[in-house]
Amino acid sequence: MFINKHLIEFMGRCKRYVFLSCLLELMWTITGAAISVLGACAIRIALFRKPIFLFQYGYQPLVIVAFLLFVQFVLYKRKVSSANRSSRIIKTQIRKDLLNKLFELGPAYTTISRTGEVANTISNKVEWLSNYYTLYLPASGSAMLNAVLVIAGLFMIDVVTAGICLVSCLGMMFCPMFFYKFMKDRGLQEWKAYGDYYSDCLDSIQGITTLKAYNSNEQRCAYIDEKGEAFRRAIMAQLRITMLENGVLEFFLQAGSALSVATATVRAARGVLSPEGLIFTLFLAAACFAPMAKLGNAWHMGYRGITASYSIHELLTKKVTFSLGKAKDDIGSDSKKCIFDGDIEFQHVSFSYDGDFSLEDINFTIPNRTMVALVGASGGGKSTIAHLLAGFYPVGSGEIHVGKMKMSEQTVNTIQSMISAVWQDCHIFYGTVYENIVLGRPDASREEVISAAKRANLHTFIETLPMGYDTQLGENGMRFSGGERQRLAIARAILKDAPILIFDEATSSLDRKNERDIQKSFNELRREKTSLVIAHRLATIQQADQIIIVGNGKILAAGTHEELSQSSPEYHALMGIGF
Repeated sequence: MFINKHLIEFMGRCKRYVFLSCLLELMWTITGAAISVLGACAIRIALFRKPIFLFQYGYQPLVIVAFLLFVQFVLYKRKVSSANRSSRIIKTQIRKDLLNKLFELGPAYTTISRTGEVANTISNKVEWLSNYYTLYLPASGSAMLNAVLVIAGLFMIDVVTAGICLVSCLGMMFCPMFFYKFMKDRGLQEWKAYGDYYSDCLDSIQGITTLKAYNSNEQRCAYIDEKGEAFRRAIMAQLRITMLENGVLEFFLQAGSALSVATATVRAARGVLSPEGLIFTLFLAAACFAPMAKLGNAWHMGYRGITASYSIHELLTKKVTFSLGKAKDDIGSDSKKCIFDGDIEFQHVSFSYDGDFSLEDINFTIPNRTMVALVGASGGGKSTIAHLLAGFYPVGSGEIHVGKMKMSEQTVNTIQSMISAVWQDCHIFYGTVYENIVLGRPDASREEVISAAKRANLHTFIETLPMGYDTQLGENGMRFSGGERQRLAIARAILKDAPILIFDEATSSLDRKNERDIQKSFNELRREKTSLVIAHRLATIQQADQIIIVGNGKILAAGTHEELSQSSPEYHALMGIGF
């Protein structure tokens, strides 16, 4: 029976349910063994007309057999119900832990991990892990304990037959351990192939518009076929080991059953074993091997959970540099509790994405309730500065101070609760308009949600939708245009009403009307707030109290619009390319 500290840890608060499932399975199995013993008693009384134990007549043990059959039926229903409940609780708890971990890891992890692989871990791997607890663990535990009890009884009747049963049971128990190394390696390869295939299929579905635009359907289908073939080969490699192991398990089962019956019969024919002893030996051998026959199927349900546990444990124990997660009940509430009344300071901040891109010695201050605009060519580091202030990544060196708090693992949650952010790629969740806006503050009333939409210049448009605020938006807000999605994100930020604002003013792909609407929404949003804005429009830049030009990961110049217009060639160059 396989169990390790990871599997024990995963049970968490569900240990009592798993224990109950194992106990019910054991009771069901032992009841079956008792039925076999009682059946042997009935046959012995019928053949030899001799009482045994407390039974004088053959019908007496049969009455108890009938009662135990009813007990088995009840136990079976209970153990199935308990297994389902255990499975549900285990899956819910582990998935909750995984999601909380992903929230804690944040973009620092999700930007380097494929969505399909993460989804595969949360969905399929957790599903198979639950099979370990609800199928393999109860079946293997009860089969072994039953075998110990039955074989102990057999040793009191016939040592030779008991020895054969013991060797066969030990073979079936240790066979999976012998094959486990091979099965583990191939199991991990199968999970990887499945994750790659799932990720590529998901990627293809998300990019179907691009594929059609470039008439790349056939090429992509061929690519998916290759990934599918790699997945098939991984499955077949695993299946070959599985079939070989099945053959060995079946050999021990069939050989043990046949040899125990044949040996007991021969020994009875030679007078070594009494006729009464033969009856009990045959029934006990059957009671020993019946539960063992379930081990093969239970093991194959369980080992995939064991192999899945490695990647689940790896994700759950991954080092968190900055936490992004908060309990559901706390989301959106800290902006009301935490009062920000200070400046934001970047002090000699440096940062790199795995050495590929860096910020170097960034120094600037955003005085309380003022607006700083970051400008510069694409890829210069503006978004990275905003992400660092949002607590998405820890700085490589230097410090970020928000009021009196230094950004750290201990303060990042509090700081994030004081920030509203509207990113260029604002994500719209599958659901209604109302559900997407209320994410800003889940405890907000419907009137407050509508008020936020009005302030974001979105209410009039929402009223034209078929079901108003209850209209389903589809995948990633497909019913909304780019400008409407950004105004919805602004409505979220207005609803949260945090004292610090991060805003990525991405208006280059929008028409003039949407630009004006978003500018009005932005002006409404930033009132009385300390704002860091990634600016793309001259109107926004001119409103800033301070403009910082960022390029190649450095601050090239800083000042007001008037100051930079007179002294900065970089600013002149930016003005000349469309600001």
